[in-house]
Amino acid sequence: MNDSTQTPKKRGCFFYGCLSLIVVLVLGVLTAVVVAVYATKKLGAMAITYTDTAPVQLEKVEVAPAELNAIQHRLATFQQALENQGPAQELTLSAREINALIGNEPSLKALKDKLFVSIDGNRIRGQVSWPLDDIGKIKQLKGRYLNGEVAFRLSLENGRLGVYVDDLKVKGQPLPGALLAAFRGQNLAEEVQKDPETAARIQKFDSIKVEDGKLTLRNKAKP
Repeated sequence: MNDSTQTPKKRGCFFYGCLSLIVVLVLGVLTAVVVAVYATKKLGAMAITYTDTAPVQLEKVEVAPAELNAIQHRLATFQQALENQGPAQELTLSAREINALIGNEPSLKALKDKLFVSIDGNRIRGQVSWPLDDIGKIKQLKGRYLNGEVAFRLSLENGRLGVYVDDLKVKGQPLPGALLAAFRGQNLAEEVQKDPETAARIQKFDSIKVEDGKLTLRNKAKP
């Protein structure tokens, strides 16, 4: 088999440094809702309002092995350019391709059947169905699920990644205005960039854009 069609064997840096970061931030937003509700000391009643006793069935994307292999090869090629800082290359991923990776990549198996991504113009939407048993060991959440959707925008300016919430729904209902306002205007990626390793990884990108229904990444070439 030609090397160009083989499944890449080493992609950890890319997945945990970029794609995983983005989808985990989706989970982080929705988890933060639970934490905020808990802070009100009314979790008993709120748990019924904002969580469910069962997960929802998320849409799945099925891809042929050859198509998945081609996506993985493009990722591996971009990762090499990213790590070596040159030459400059772009990687463009559709929502279909991102979901194919979530459903098939061993490094993303924790997200399988729990996250579905769509891209609407310049916004990414994440639908989540996540078990809450282990969040803060809060007994009121045992056996319950967070079923929600978040729409957010991505930007990369002066080497700083920005993730900003546009809309947030739980159980199909929008959050109360005051609670939603607490998330809007905040850069949800600010905290993760305080980690030197994460910040250094982000610095290797020249641009990260979401437009026309696709996510486009460009690496920073050597000076």
